[in-house]
Amino acid sequence: MKDQRYVWNPFRILSPKLDLELGKIEELHEVPVSTSHTPEEALIIMMSKLIEMMKILSDWFEAEDLERLEACNRLAGEVREYERLATAGIVDSSAGIGQNVFRLVVRFPSRMERIGTMCTNIIHSCRIKAKEGIHFSDKALSELKAIFSAARGMLRNLRDALVVPNNVLLEHIKQEADTLTQLVEDARLRHWNRLESGFCAPAASPIYLEILDSFKFISGYVRKMGDSLLALTEEPEQPT
Repeated sequence: MKDQRYVWNPFRILSPKLDLELGKIEELHEVPVSTSHTPEEALIIMMSKLIEMMKILSDWFEAEDLERLEACNRLAGEVREYERLATAGIVDSSAGIGQNVFRLVVRFPSRMERIGTMCTNIIHSCRIKAKEGIHFSDKALSELKAIFSAARGMLRNLRDALVVPNNVLLEHIKQEADTLTQLVEDARLRHWNRLESGFCAPAASPIYLEILDSFKFISGYVRKMGDSLLALTEEPEQPT
């Protein structure tokens, strides 16, 4: 009987040997783009860069620093490059992993890249906010802090699930994605209430809503990846 907690990791088939020093996983966002990484390594590095982008953007709202945005934009470019490399690596390994497994895993790099694109949209909103001197209310900043915190925790868990798939963790990630979606929708409703009551600057509205929209897409991509990882648990293990 298949273990109901720890499950088969198809990415290990793509990468029989994980060369990354996982003890330094928190530093992987510093790893430069390289063709020497296996698809599994590339995915974990991509996730680490996305997590760091979330941290930079969250901190930016406490102290607006355009240099931080440039660092974040650089990470987004590296995520895009890794997407190309990881997808190519998975395609090259497709013959050995089975059609259904390939169909599920080949979407991971693209979905991570889309999360990076949503972060790029947030960067653009931050630049407009800074350039035009637009202020968010204390309540809006508090909402964003909670949303960023939830998103970072969710991405950390997804990175852990890529290293060691776990059914309990995967179900939790899907719940986190649903929670993030609800946080976004609640923030959207409170924003409209503030705007209608005159407690929100009209110029701040489109920027704030754009940021919320980006997080809604992020939660959707993570949930899809959680669904795919769970679907992979139903696939027969491949010979190593």
